[in-house]
Amino acid sequence: MKNKEGGFLKLIIVIIVALLLMKYFNITFTEILNYFNLTLTEIIGWLKQALNWFKDLFNSVK
Repeated sequence: MKNKEGGFLKLIIVIIVALLLMKYFNITFTEILNYFNLTLTEIIGWLKQALNWFKDLFNSVK
């Protein structure tokens, strides 16, 4: 359990540092998406695929 809490804390710290860097360099989320030629619909599609993959993974473990 301690290992999971440490990983979650690291994730929170990485997100906070990324947001602070975005604020410091005056970069928006939309500009990052435009730089990588991504749209929100593509990202939502990837998230749906990842969610389905995790569901299949958990169902296979049962």
